[in-house]
Amino acid sequence: MVFQSSVNAVVQRIASAASNLPTDGSLAPETRKELQDAAKELGFALETPLDTLNRFISLPFQHAVIRVAINLGLFEYMLEAGSDGKTLDEIATKTGVDEVLLPRLLRTLVAVGLLSQIDEHRWRATPLAVAWTIPTCKSGFRFLFDFVGPVFQKLPESLEKSHYRCPTALQGPLQDTYGTKLSGYDYIMDPRWTDTLKDCNLFMKGRRDGSTSWLEFYPFAERVLAEAEHDADAVTVVDVGGGLGHGLVEIKDKYPDMKGRLVLQDLPNTIEQAGDGQGVFEPTAHDFFTPQPVKGSKAYLIRQVLHDWPDKECQAILQHLAAAMRPGYSKLLVNEIIIPEVGASDFIIGCDLVMMGLGGGMERTQSHWTSLLASVGLRIEKVWTLDDRTESVLEAVLA
Repeated sequence: MVFQSSVNAVVQRIASAASNLPTDGSLAPETRKELQDAAKELGFALETPLDTLNRFISLPFQHAVIRVAINLGLFEYMLEAGSDGKTLDEIATKTGVDEVLLPRLLRTLVAVGLLSQIDEHRWRATPLAVAWTIPTCKSGFRFLFDFVGPVFQKLPESLEKSHYRCPTALQGPLQDTYGTKLSGYDYIMDPRWTDTLKDCNLFMKGRRDGSTSWLEFYPFAERVLAEAEHDADAVTVVDVGGGLGHGLVEIKDKYPDMKGRLVLQDLPNTIEQAGDGQGVFEPTAHDFFTPQPVKGSKAYLIRQVLHDWPDKECQAILQHLAAAMRPGYSKLLVNEIIIPEVGASDFIIGCDLVMMGLGGGMERTQSHWTSLLASVGLRIEKVWTLDDRTESVLEAVLA
């Protein structure tokens, strides 16, 4: 009876959401998410224990076959064929894959919805295959499969060895996997990982380009510019660990008449790549584990940096920023994911675990952010959140 009522309840939710779908085929993001969540819940409700086992034991094999298909350029070839698809002989000739091996690979791709089988000898791509032709998606999968995947194969052994303590930047599954004493962020700079690092950078750039900018939902003009000093020598924003300066360029593009200086800070090799600042920002070499040289800026911006590090290292970074802030004037803007206290999405959970595996970092709940900032004398004024796939903005001041 419990099983039946659970299934009925989910089916009713799906029917209710589907009853109001627009006739033009468009789908609002919130409706799409509601239907996806309900469909996922229905699948769980229908599973037997054997179904659950089969679902999980299939995942490593499926990932490996997708990686092979990306290597072969299979998805591009199949999509070019359109609805007519390609025969087994045609696919074998194009890819060079043995005709006994090939159908075994293709059947796996059918099982995960990337291909469909027209008849005994003909196959075609589904719309889902498009994802694996997008450069940022392919790069992301290669990076996660090639570099991150082995780390998580090692995770059970590594956690047991540590008596189930959170990994740190220098001691965790990455070090156990690759036999290094370096942090993940230093280790991936090794020349053997040159292509993987390129994949990682392209993946991260694609994620940023495909997401909503924090400036679209944080009232920067009201909360920063309206309160900033208009002295030409005053610093309005310091972008701490800001990479190549894209964030500051984005601010200037959105607010071209803004006053005050924009300062980019990052490590020397990154600052060299940032060039002269394009007349927008002042590139400055700085290690955020050392005292902050710019005192009294209106805003100190730190975006997608703190999740790379455990709390101890974050406290060191934040202490230097707090020491540079002017009481009653300066603000710290933290642009990071906030994990919901209940109902975290697969996306957020995945981000958190990848951060843990690579360097002992983590995504944090709002209560965790509150206590972390309080530990260095900072208080959260307000939090802006758009959705569960977009980094929130926490605005903090000296307590």
